[in-house]
Amino acid sequence: MFIVKFNKSVIITYLGVIFGVIAMYFSFSKMAFSEISYLRYSLIFLVLAGVCDMFDGKVARMCKRTEQEKLFGIQLDSLADTVCFICLPVVIMLSLGMYSLPDIIVYIFFVIFGVTRLGYFNTIADTDKPVPFYNGLPVTSTAIVYPILGLLHGNIANNTFELIYLIATLIIAFLFVLKIKVPKLKGKAYVFIPLLATILVILLLVIR
Repeated sequence: MFIVKFNKSVIITYLGVIFGVIAMYFSFSKMAFSEISYLRYSLIFLVLAGVCDMFDGKVARMCKRTEQEKLFGIQLDSLADTVCFICLPVVIMLSLGMYSLPDIIVYIFFVIFGVTRLGYFNTIADTDKPVPFYNGLPVTSTAIVYPILGLLHGNIANNTFELIYLIATLIIAFLFVLKIKVPKLKGKAYVFIPLLATILVILLLVIR
């Protein structure tokens, strides 16, 4: 009936995409929420999408999969990353009214370098075990960087806030494709990162 067989190995990946779509909804919900709240809610779901991305590969490798399902999982993961960690940050910035010519130019670099990094990763990904380190900054890093910066929203001048967001976006874009080795998360990181995510969510909810 369907072109692929849906199984539990990709459930967390799909959950991350759902969180990404909900975050986009909140990005443009100014009519229903205060300006600060709608941004904070978007960033909370960005954090949740990041947590899903952290665990989806680990869960998938615990499931019995055919070779085709393994390859499908790799491609699906990168497509999900494109939605949640490349397109979503741009959507959030556009919802803030950041759509001047310099803004658009930065977004173009951010998206092109982001998908380039994901395309490169797919050429070296192993279907059975994770890579020992990343080449270039993982796009999932946006799920931590933008929420941390988002805590400044409403606490500093909007022009300053938007400038910080834009500069950070440009730096992140180049780090995506810069030839640097970034250690792969392992061991205690699987406890530390969810803990950090929880703290971030709490701060985004309580800080005004």
